[in-house]
Parts: sequence; C-alpha cells; structure tokens
Amino acid sequence: MEASGIPVADRVRLTHGILQRSADSAGVDILHIKGPALHPELLQHEQRDGESVPVPRHSTDADVLVRPTQLERFQNALGGNGWRMTADFIAGSAFGHAANYWHQVLGYCDVHRRFPGIEIDPEDAFDLLWATREPLEIAHVTCQTPALDAQRLIILLHAARSGRTDHPDKLRAWDEASDDDREAVRSLAGLLHAEVALAAATGHLEDFRGDRHYDLWRQFSTGDTSRWHEWRARIRAAGSPVQAAKVILRALRLNQAHLRMDLGHDLSRADVLRGYRDRTLRALRELLSARRSR
Repeated sequence: MEASGIPVADRVRLTHGILQRSADSAGVDILHIKGPALHPELLQHEQRDGESVPVPRHSTDADVLVRPTQLERFQNALGGNGWRMTADFIAGSAFGHAANYWHQVLGYCDVHRRFPGIEIDPEDAFDLLWATREPLEIAHVTCQTPALDAQRLIILLHAARSGRTDHPDKLRAWDEASDDDREAVRSLAGLLHAEVALAAATGHLEDFRGDRHYDLWRQFSTGDTSRWHEWRARIRAAGSPVQAAKVILRALRLNQAHLRMDLGHDLSRADVLRGYRDRTLRALRELLSARRSR
C-alpha cells in the first residue's frame, strides 16, 4: 500500500493534526506521543551558525494514546474518516498495546490504548499523564502532549524494547539528563508501576530478577529474537491463570496482520497455510536448538 506523494515528515505532522480534529469532534481525549510531538529537549541538536538547533524527529507514522474508556468512540470516528485497521491490538505486539490504521492519503497511524511497561490500570495511567499535559501546535492544530518528565519515561520505555543499550533516546532522555530529571522519571515510573521497564532501559534490570515481568523485558532489551523465549516470558508475565491461558491461545494463532504487511497484499488461503507451516517449522527448530544447548 502506498500513501499520497506528500513528503513523509509533512504527512506525519498533518496526520497528528487531523487525528486531533477527529478526537475533538468525537469528544475524545488523546495524547500525542513520539515523532513531531516530542519535546525539543529530547531531540537531537546540531550546530548551525554557532547555535544549537533541534533536529526534527524522523517518524513514518503518527502515534497517539487514547483515553481507554473513549477508545471505541475514537475508533468509530477513524472509521468514518477513511481509516482502515490493518492490525488489531492483539496482533500489533506482544504487549497488545496499539492498533495500526491505514489511510490512503495519510498513511499509517498507531492508536495506543496503553503503553508497554506501564502496569497500573490504563485509565488511571491516562489520568496521571493527562493531568500534567502540555499543549503543542502541530500542523496548525493545538494538540495535547505528555509533560516533559512523562515524555522522558515514554521514550525510555520504548527504547527498552529496541534490544540496544546505546539507543539514542536512552542517551538523550537518561544519560544526558540531570540528577533531578532522572529522579523525576523514577518517581513517575513508581506511580505508573513502570519500574521494571525503566530498569530495562537504563541497565538495571537485574534489580528486578524476581519480578514476573523480568523475563519479558530481558527478552526485548537484549534483542533476543527467539519466539520460544518470548512466549514463555509472556506466559510468566501474565497476571493470572486466565490471562496465561489467553497468551497460550494467541501463541497458536498466526499473526495474519503482520503477514499481510510483510507480503504487501491481502492473504490467500495458500498464504495462510504457508504462514502456519513456516511458524511451525521455526518453532521446531528453536525447540531442537534449545535441547542441544541444554
């Protein structure tokens, strides 16, 4: 699928503005995160004529966090404005946190109902972030963004999933931050129960070795690509036997949304069968490799 010929950076900014207009019309609270919504202090800077100038954040899609109790209303608004869901929340990631939408003119956007690493109730988490929100004009539209401390935490949690200890976001949001800034982020992480994910981002994950979320964040922060390890970690991170059972059932299901995006076209029956065959063979190879290593 291809979007319009609008330059990517302009298209993403335009998308943020249009998403805000849709939210306003539907009476929905949304927070714009990452990309053009990122606070200038968290951007890379370059020297121009002797001055340090922020470099605009490169992004290929727009990300918004929606008040969970208003999510269905926002999704209905998107559907009425030409957006089509290409991956639902379950198919979107191991954390089930975001759905992916496509628009013929605007391209992609990610609609978040929660943010990975934040473990308190999603509505309570949104309330905390919303209470300290800050306005930012994007594409001549007043959008709401998290406060600077919250933005630091959000991009650190995002960096924790990158498999890199030297992620640029971690360097800017943590290594180059002041002691007061880091303490403010730790305090917010405590309120949001995001301590484990923050530790994964900042190199202190071993402090939480006994936590049920430890294996999952170790999986992503170290770049371990084993699906067997990932599913085992997801089962351990589940909050109850019922949640664990749901994780197991998802493990058996082919992620058709991702396969569709990889192939670039709607799936045929043969595509689906090949997908199940390939994931089964990969699982068998990983199991055999694990047995040999033991």
